Amino acid sequence: MLRRALQKSSRKKMCTVEKKKDSISVDERTIPMDLVSQTPTVCGKRMRRSFNTIDKTIGQRRKLSEEHLDKLDRRVESRDLITQLPEYIIHHILSFLDDTKDAARTSMLSRKWRQIWTSFSVLIFDQHKIQQQDGRQDIRNMKKVFTDFVDNSLKNHLERKLSIQKLVLHITRYDLELAPHMEQWINIAIENNMKELDLHVVKKSKRYKSPPTVFASKTITGLRLHGCMLKSHCDIKLPKLQKLYLRKVSVDQQIIDNLISSCPLIEDLRFIHCTGLKVLRVSGLLKLDRVEVHHCHGLEEIEVKAPNLQTFWYCGKESMHCKIDLVACVSLKRLTLEDGNMTDEMFQDRLASFPFLEKLDLSKCNKLKNITISSIWLRRLVLRGCKNIVDVDIDAPNLFSFEFKGDKMPFSFTNPLSLKEAKFSFEPVHIRSYNHLGGEDALWFARLRKLLEKLKHSNGLKLVVRSRKNVIIHENLEEILLPPQSDLKLEIIKPSIGLEDLLDNLLRTWHPEILSVVSSPCSEFPKLVHEKMMHRGENPNCCTYNTRNKCWRHFLKGVKIENIEAAAGKRTFGWIPWLKSSPTVLHQTTSYRLSWESVERMVGKWRMMRLYA
Repeated sequence: MLRRALQKSSRKKMCTVEKKKDSISVDERTIPMDLVSQTPTVCGKRMRRSFNTIDKTIGQRRKLSEEHLDKLDRRVESRDLITQLPEYIIHHILSFLDDTKDAARTSMLSRKWRQIWTSFSVLIFDQHKIQQQDGRQDIRNMKKVFTDFVDNSLKNHLERKLSIQKLVLHITRYDLELAPHMEQWINIAIENNMKELDLHVVKKSKRYKSPPTVFASKTITGLRLHGCMLKSHCDIKLPKLQKLYLRKVSVDQQIIDNLISSCPLIEDLRFIHCTGLKVLRVSGLLKLDRVEVHHCHGLEEIEVKAPNLQTFWYCGKESMHCKIDLVACVSLKRLTLEDGNMTDEMFQDRLASFPFLEKLDLSKCNKLKNITISSIWLRRLVLRGCKNIVDVDIDAPNLFSFEFKGDKMPFSFTNPLSLKEAKFSFEPVHIRSYNHLGGEDALWFARLRKLLEKLKHSNGLKLVVRSRKNVIIHENLEEILLPPQSDLKLEIIKPSIGLEDLLDNLLRTWHPEILSVVSSPCSEFPKLVHEKMMHRGENPNCCTYNTRNKCWRHFLKGVKIENIEAAAGKRTFGWIPWLKSSPTVLHQTTSYRLSWESVERMVGKWRMMRLYA
């Protein structure tokens, strides 16, 4: 009777019914059997009611699914922040891309980005990249490809009546044949009220002469010239210029005087590897905020008179003897010096001229030996590569960040209570026994011990001890273990770096045989290390970029837990508890023995996989 009722009902419904163990399929819809009567005496009328119930249930489910999808779409749209960005911010993001083709690829992000990139007002043309993408070998054809590409791009841009915010020309194969094209492109951009010009010319024999229209623009606010030639008699009138960067440009004092007198709004002035300049004098620029001079051969004197100058950066070789006068820059806050000829007396005189200095960076100042750094405003201090320095007395009660890199430990703090961030990278210390140290080594370790004891108030500082085969991460400075190695290297990590980032950065550049973590028994760091090591996967898919830049997970071949200890004073792998705050404080040491694949072997493996993919 059930079969007859089903047949009758199926003819009326014009549908296919398939009986299953716990469900019935109706027009490819699966319905639980509990919605259909399983009594053998069911009649056609009851079956019709059952199918009506089924259709009603399916309709309700469809309605709920559609409502759920609508809500999900609205939720996704509300969280699509990249589409909601204002147009000027999207243009700012696009300005960081290398070339126009990269900007075009962003049209895949959304409909709004597809519309905006076409109005992108920053035009970047890199000759090497454009010719490389074309793939032609003949030099003449390669140049034609580049000139045609720039011509067509500018034509399309102007046909849409779009302005040009910035023009970037990166020329790697310059010759006289290309010069008129470059002048035409620059003039077109200037006629369309260009605000920034970045002209980079890799010179082979002859330099490119910048067209005179560049120095007569009423709209340019930023000018970057690399490998160009400036004429001394050039008439300069740039009333809105704020940033001027000259790199590998031949200049003289007359050009500088012309620039200063005709560009009163300059805020940022930089000279990098420039020639022809013996004396650099800058004055009369009330808005000047930053001055940089890097490796300008032949420069003998620098004099800057700018009462509102905030940043000064000088880099010179030991063979360059340059006198620097910044006495009039009383508002200076950031000073960076790489001066191999600066003596102790010269440094002390300069430092005394800047009462409001907040950042001091000294690099490769090899004539410094005994100096005192005393300032109540100093917040950040960097000492890097000053190889002959013997003693540095630091009296900076508000010092927040300190970074040191060198083969000795010459510094001492009067009062480091405000120090919250520190990074000390010492060159390998050759020791064999901490109980039998020589005179210099004993002084080195005594200073380090004293410093670490003073830094215990800085919560979150982490110490990394490295040797050729071992890495020990100390989560705090309460107890420190040192391996009996002859190539010891120590680094104190600032607390703003998270433990996970610390581990990733360390293993990316260092593949130790033994990795150990010294922490308190209640710390979560050993658990984090264990999870990252043991659950990394055999073929991690975390990195999709260049094979040589893959993270440590792709090189780690095997992991073995060596020991987990939580006892005071116990030695691990012969390591010595060199500094301990209290014998009653317990610390846990977790160690892992790691095996690694060589970089060359893994790169070869990835190349073969890509070849046969």
